Amino acid sequence: MRLCKYLFVGCISLLSLPGHAETVSNLYQVLEPVSGQTPDERTQATQRALETLVLRLTGDPKAFASAGLANVRKDPQQIISQYGYDAGPPESLQVDFDMASTDAALRQAGLPTWGSNRPSVLTWWLNDSVEGSNLFGDGQGSAEPLRRAAQHRGLPLRLPLADLGEQSVGTAKNLEGSDPSVLRDASERYGADALVAVHAKEDAGKWLATWQLWAGEQKAQGKAEGSDQAAVADAVMLAVSQRLAQRFAVKPGASSDMTVQVEGMNLERYAQMG
Repeated sequence: MRLCKYLFVGCISLLSLPGHAETVSNLYQVLEPVSGQTPDERTQATQRALETLVLRLTGDPKAFASAGLANVRKDPQQIISQYGYDAGPPESLQVDFDMASTDAALRQAGLPTWGSNRPSVLTWWLNDSVEGSNLFGDGQGSAEPLRRAAQHRGLPLRLPLADLGEQSVGTAKNLEGSDPSVLRDASERYGADALVAVHAKEDAGKWLATWQLWAGEQKAQGKAEGSDQAAVADAVMLAVSQRLAQRFAVKPGASSDMTVQVEGMNLERYAQMG
């Protein structure tokens, strides 16, 4: 039995699709810190949540202010399904946006969008503080600010185990060096799509971070700062997400037709494929 199925796919995203991409859960759910639960505080937090979501889905820092989203900025309720409060810490307003309504608004505004299937990001993060050095590892409670930052910016984060063997890999020299070969060799076991190296330092009451990103042929680097660990983690994850969005976000209409022919198809497998 031979069946053909016609699929319409974004040609840009198809060519760039990573091999170990993960589906980001709660992509349309945003948590924004609040200092209370008053109506004014909720209104302001809702606007911040909308801006966070637009940046998360487009990777374009100018997208939120675009003329095509004027009506949505004026009345975010039209794309919101529900509100709630998360005790934290920190206490946050949880805003669940409706996926279909949000995507439709972005398309009508002519903005590029980046779907929930995103490259997994293995992050080697070394903190240097007055208390000493710490390489963040999977399962460490101290890495929670990094996990929250990755979720806030829509990135599927992976962390190394940071065991004794990896402590000698995640050094400041390797994380700030221009040759990623040592990190790449140690990262193969995790099967991630992108590699991020960060060296963060506490200095005069604030945090400064140097970061590098490798994703296939793409390389980027930069610096970030924040008032605390959570703020600098969010700044780094924002920068990484924006760089990746430049590669994976697709503008409306940037698609092509493709015919897929499947051999040995039966009704059960056809239903699964559909």
